[in-house]
Amino acid sequence: MKPSAPGRRRTAVTVAPAVLVAGLALVLAPRPARAQTFSDEASIVEGDHPFRSPQRFAFELTFGPYRPDIDGEFKSIGGNPPFQPYQQYYGDSQHLMTKIELDYQFWHRFGSIAAGVGLGYFSVTGTAPVANGTGAASGDQSQLKIVPVTLSAVYRFDYLLETKNIPVVPYGKLGLDWDYWQNTDGNGDIATDGHGGNGRGATLGWHAAAGIALVLDMLDPDAAHDFDLDVGVNHTALTFEYFHSDISGLGESNRLHLGDTSWTLGLLLEF
Repeated sequence: MKPSAPGRRRTAVTVAPAVLVAGLALVLAPRPARAQTFSDEASIVEGDHPFRSPQRFAFELTFGPYRPDIDGEFKSIGGNPPFQPYQQYYGDSQHLMTKIELDYQFWHRFGSIAAGVGLGYFSVTGTAPVANGTGAASGDQSQLKIVPVTLSAVYRFDYLLETKNIPVVPYGKLGLDWDYWQNTDGNGDIATDGHGGNGRGATLGWHAAAGIALVLDMLDPDAAHDFDLDVGVNHTALTFEYFHSDISGLGESNRLHLGDTSWTLGLLLEF
């Protein structure tokens, strides 16, 4: 039994360095998470699996010509010349309407579906006619301001963009409107009619639109990738939209008609 003891000691001396080396190897070896991070960074650079941040929102800034259909309310009155208060005060030209819209994209499958809230601003200044009915200009200025608030359902057919990199995205909108308006006189005060009425109110309505977005990512893919990586913007696009709005009160009477049929140009960011 005694000769076997030195053999056990030699085994212990031999195993101890091996265990130490193995332990140091485990401590100094790269962690799996770090290796995965390096792999992800490499894939970003090489483009094998491009990085993309989550996409949940869209922001749109649009500009377009607008002329509220105020005179349309008085077409049934007739007369010679016909009663056209908007044209008499502000002319028959269109003026700039500016809008912003923020959409929440809650569904991404065969395209995307979103709920959007929009806010706009329109202002026009004209010379009030004299009160003798001739339509001649007076020395008083009048200003009309309209602030539309919209709620829209938005569908964007971006399936071909996501699967084939085709940078053209058709879309459509349908929604409700609430337009605040006010008319001020030459002193900047809310205009009155002398019979208890004043030039301030709001009109309900609805709108429908169809448009197309030209995605700009393909012009410089590296810059678009960096924009997403640094800021979180997935896509940048130019938009063209044709719309019709019926802002006449949704059946309510004695409401100022503010609808129009026109178009807009805009800038779209999805993030």
